[in-house]
Amino acid sequence: MQRDGQLAILDRIMAHRAAGNTTDLAPAMYENPVEVYTDPQRYEHEVARLFRGCPIVACMTADVAEPGDYVTLSLTDVPILVARGADGVVRAFRNVCRHRGTRVVEGRGEGAKSFMCPYHGWSYRLDGRLVNPTHRLGFEGLDRAGHGLAEMACGEAAGFVFVQVDGAPGTLDAAAWLGPMGPELAQLNLASFARFRDYRSPRGMNWKLMGDTFCEQYHLRYLHHASLPSIQSDNSLYDAYGVHGRMVTPTHGVAELDDKPRDSWQLYPYAITSYMIRPNTIILVLGDFVELFQLLPEGVDRTTSVFTLYATDAATARGDRYLPRAFDLLRRILDEEDYLMCEQIQRSFGSGAQSHITFGRNEPGLIHYHQSLEALLQPAVDTAREVSVAVNGHAAVRAVAS
Repeated sequence: MQRDGQLAILDRIMAHRAAGNTTDLAPAMYENPVEVYTDPQRYEHEVARLFRGCPIVACMTADVAEPGDYVTLSLTDVPILVARGADGVVRAFRNVCRHRGTRVVEGRGEGAKSFMCPYHGWSYRLDGRLVNPTHRLGFEGLDRAGHGLAEMACGEAAGFVFVQVDGAPGTLDAAAWLGPMGPELAQLNLASFARFRDYRSPRGMNWKLMGDTFCEQYHLRYLHHASLPSIQSDNSLYDAYGVHGRMVTPTHGVAELDDKPRDSWQLYPYAITSYMIRPNTIILVLGDFVELFQLLPEGVDRTTSVFTLYATDAATARGDRYLPRAFDLLRRILDEEDYLMCEQIQRSFGSGAQSHITFGRNEPGLIHYHQSLEALLQPAVDTAREVSVAVNGHAAVRAVAS
């Protein structure tokens, strides 16, 4: 983030502190029906509209930085292969062999020249073209051009690789999808970060419930008072970027800036910046390392969280214990605190105790998150423009007493 942007954020935080530890507030409370998290028909609608009809972050550009680098993932039962070709172009395919339907490759790798199916040895070039069936006589006359890997829409912007399951190749404009958030994310230079470690956590909850925990700081004072004592709930900021959002969470150390001239202020390490890329991706920026969260639904009440830490060379050079500590701390907090609470909430929905849950005005990120999803679920909209117009009025307001 550029210097002027950092100072503008810090000015807002300091204004909240001066006003008596206020925080950004939404215009009104919001009632979210329990069925949003439990209705199987709604879940199928979300799969069709959000996870197959919208661009989804598949990985970071850093994961496929060089030709032959590849990553695989599964998105609502669709196996996906993302690879950078010899021509430098990143592409996405259904990770399905055109012979018998097995997955062509698993995991991630670097410098591949081609991909070979483990079942019968059919191989494919980095651009998806079928090289050769292994039994030439058995498949003599096969239309090779029509039996390459099935390509889907794919695009890069601001250090992220997006895929759209139901999109045709060449139709995904990743920069347009990010909209006004894109230029700010581009300033982070995320393509220069390197993957450090990842962790998968399958849990018994709806994917949006998992997303909720990233969209508000209200719980920090209570749930994480011992595990994250340096992070505070007060003075937090939220801004809408069309359907996407940015949340800024200050640390208690921000008080040190009271005795420093404004022209020496730095955003990090005095705040954590969280970018919410709809529908299912969150990236936490902590200066010279970032934490990416991908929420991958597997059913109305089953979701796998994929947490990956990326770091700059400077962060890696600090020593062997620095990044592992940061990684293990957040993994433990999520698994033993946040996700544990969310699983309890998911089970409580079956109790009949409530028809809805209530988001307070001090939870503007939650309100905007669900309003954005509701807008995206509407049929036949131009998501780059009309959805932005539909939700732009619901950002947090400034400095109102908490």
